Amino acid sequence: MPPNSSDPTQKARRWLDDNIGDQSGRTIVVTGANGGLGAATAAHLARAGARVILACRRPDRGEEIARSTGGGAEVLPLDLANLDAVARSADACGSVDAVVALAGVCYAPWGLTADGYEQHIGVNHLGHFAFIGRLLERIRERVVVVTSRAHEFCGRPGFGSYVPEDPAWRTRKYSAFDAYCQAKLANLLFVNELQRRLTAAASPLIAVAAQPGWADTEAGMHSGKWVGDVFWRASCRLIGQPPSVGALSIAYATASLGVAPGGYYGPDRLFGMRGLPAVAKAGAIASDSDLMKRMWAASEQHTGVCYAV
Repeated sequence: MPPNSSDPTQKARRWLDDNIGDQSGRTIVVTGANGGLGAATAAHLARAGARVILACRRPDRGEEIARSTGGGAEVLPLDLANLDAVARSADACGSVDAVVALAGVCYAPWGLTADGYEQHIGVNHLGHFAFIGRLLERIRERVVVVTSRAHEFCGRPGFGSYVPEDPAWRTRKYSAFDAYCQAKLANLLFVNELQRRLTAAASPLIAVAAQPGWADTEAGMHSGKWVGDVFWRASCRLIGQPPSVGALSIAYATASLGVAPGGYYGPDRLFGMRGLPAVAKAGAIASDSDLMKRMWAASEQHTGVCYAV
């Protein structure tokens, strides 16, 4: 029986076949690959021939995904909410061609990481900052950081501003939505400042950002409030696209030879919520040079990891 031409996964695979080359010989780490967008991204890359390392907080679930991913996929335990564990995982990882920083916390109730940082900024940004920094000299080609259009809310009337010096939210009233938006802004600031430093150092390594649009996953089902969970599920049904399609922008940023250093990629329709990968436009705040420097200094201070660029 011929493949279903209307099946989103089949469409996604055809698009990847047409837009990224053979990935044989490349080794790629994908954080948060134990489900949702992470598992879909890993599957796309493995299907293209890459050796994929699934960096997961739940290694048991990661092993299940690795078996279904195929292509020699393997698991690296990684708990981004614990900087000591991050260091151990980075030490255990060999040389790779790319790292995809995808794992994250989304709209979660108040909570702290093992190091005392609010969990959105602690996991989504600081954990990745530490992991990539410790791996940097073993990354051959690129760093890809997954962000969200939510970063554009930061600093707007009615929404909070990102304060890099306060990762524990000691000086502000907590908002799960603000925390998520600010962590996603930190992701973009990180990419932009890292690329600036790599360029200044004449490094062949590049940093790239990607956002998946609105993907129909369980990511937003952890608000602790039934209203929030109902809103998330209704939104997924209304405008969400399957993880296999949402992961296209991430896989493209990771595997395409056509991406630009410091580039930003996301879906091309419905205000970046649905569609196929295209060049995206970040909010102006993501290239604020002063905020980039503050983010970097604070991140080095709070993680204890200093980059070699």
